[in-house]
Amino acid sequence: MIRTIAPWTLSAVLLASLGACEKPGATELQREERAKEQAADSIDRSEQTVQNAQSAAQRDIASARADFDKAREEYRHERQVKLTELDKKLGQLDAKATAATGKMKADMYDHLATLRAQRDAFVADMQTLDSATAATWDATKERVDREWDALKDAVDKGS
Repeated sequence: MIRTIAPWTLSAVLLASLGACEKPGATELQREERAKEQAADSIDRSEQTVQNAQSAAQRDIASARADFDKAREEYRHERQVKLTELDKKLGQLDAKATAATGKMKADMYDHLATLRAQRDAFVADMQTLDSATAATWDATKERVDREWDALKDAVDKGS
């Protein structure tokens, strides 16, 4: 009888413990769901961070472009003002050449023709400032500066 009671008791205890437990795999399923939710939250936060970074980068790029455009326009305007002053000097040289006589008059007109050709080349290069990009700006500005210095020196020597 103890032999038959012991297996029944053991069966009853096991059956009771199974009934008290949750369904098999329910804990694992809950952990998996929590992990999925955490992953989805992490992805959402990452996407938001990326969007914020992209917005900030776009603002920085727009600001840099605006600063570049402003600097380019200021430089172009400065050169235009100086070119107008140089044109006045060329006008004065032209008046001197008109008043001169003989060989000096011919030499001055030849020099004026050279100066005007150099000025026209400078004006053509100044127009490239409008299409210069940030990547080519330094080289373009340096070339225009060199041409300006050469033109100004040539006009000053002719005065």
